[in-house]
Amino acid sequence: MTIDTEKVDKSTVVLTLSGRLDTANAPLLERKIKQWGDDITELILDFAELSYISSMGLRVLLQAQKAMKEKQRRLVIKNMVEAVREVFELTGFINLMVHEEKFVVVRKDEDDSIVFFLNGEMGIDNIPTVLGELAEIKNQKLHKSITKELGMSNALTKLMEQEGAASDPVTVILDMEKLTGISSGALRQLKNIIAETDWEARTLKIRNASCNVQMALEGEGLEEFITR
Repeated sequence: MTIDTEKVDKSTVVLTLSGRLDTANAPLLERKIKQWGDDITELILDFAELSYISSMGLRVLLQAQKAMKEKQRRLVIKNMVEAVREVFELTGFINLMVHEEKFVVVRKDEDDSIVFFLNGEMGIDNIPTVLGELAEIKNQKLHKSITKELGMSNALTKLMEQEGAASDPVTVILDMEKLTGISSGALRQLKNIIAETDWEARTLKIRNASCNVQMALEGEGLEEFITR
């Protein structure tokens, strides 16, 4: 394992970990954390290049977080790859120590498509938000509001026939450029809600996914939706 250090400002340092954080390498991380712990108020551990973490690595992190918290300082973990995130989720450490960007969905209506920008870390608790957005689009496109003007120009039976009729084609795009991660549980649920909210006239595309997210999507059988 290697650790690169970047001092962002007087109070913040970023440690970027690459490789495996196991029993042999855990003491190196422990020394690095102690080296900076008293001189700054925030220590950020970037796990984007960390491929593995052992129980000893988790123990070092937990002890470091406790020590920094006692001194009114913050230990922040970000950009976990799927394999490392799974370890955190299975051990319960995900709720104890991980501070991440708040997950948000931003909708933008375009002429021929509807784009949802997924920002931050996506966990299973964020699935209802995505489901709500996709379900709302389906409901809007499949059901026409019976306005006064529409009622005057159409017979009631014709309106009822139109209610269940196929809608105009629409493309729904999930833009993942700013999605920093997605948990395995969220990934499985995402596959389910894509199917649940589908209808004949909808085309769904996923664009701008990072390499790690794209690999995870492909592993779940969602490669048909990814635009290259």
